Amino acid sequence: MTKYLLLIGLVWVLWWFWRKSRTSARGSAANHTTVQREAERMVQCTRCGVNQPVSESILADGRYYCCAAHRDAGASDDS
Repeated sequence: MTKYLLLIGLVWVLWWFWRKSRTSARGSAANHTTVQREAERMVQCTRCGVNQPVSESILADGRYYCCAAHRDAGASDDS
C-alpha cells in the first residue's frame, strides 16, 4: 500500500512541476508579444454620443463624429 501512495505522490509532484513550467513559459511568451500602447484621448460623437479615440474619429467644423454618415447628417442639421 505504501508503494502505491508513493507512486501517486510522485505522479502528483511531476504533474505539478509540469503545470508550473507550462504556465510560466506561456506567461513569459505573452509578455514578449504584448505591445504596450499609449493612452489616447477619447472624444464623443456630436450626433450619437458614442466615445472613441481621436485617431478613429472624423473632425469637421470643430466637431467630432464617429462615421461619415453622422458627419453628413450633422452638416444637414446645421443648414
